Amino acid sequence: GSEMCIRDRRITKNGVEVPLKNKEYELLFFLMRHPEQVFSREDLYELIWGLESMGDNITVAVHINRLREKIEDTPADPKLLQTVWGVGYRLHVV
Repeated sequence: GSEMCIRDRRITKNGVEVPLKNKEYELLFFLMRHPEQVFSREDLYELIWGLESMGDNITVAVHINRLREKIEDTPADPKLLQTVWGVGYRLHVV
C-alpha cells in the first residue's frame, strides 16, 4: 500500500513528492480534513470552486480522476478516493 503525507502544501506518496495543481490540492486537503464523510459533486464544487465560478460539477469528477492517477496505487480500483454510488465521493482512511 502507499503512504501519503501532506505538509507545507506538498503531498508525498511513499516518500516521493506528488505534483498537484492548486484545485487538486484544495480538493484532496478538504477531503483529508473530513475523512469517511461523503460529499456530493455539487457540495464539493461549491466548497472548492465557489458559487460564482464558471463551470459545473463535472469539474469535480475530472479532478477526482486526476488525483486518483497521482495518488492511487491502482487508479481504476481506488482505495483512497472512493465513489459512493448515487451520493458522491469520500476519502477512505486506510
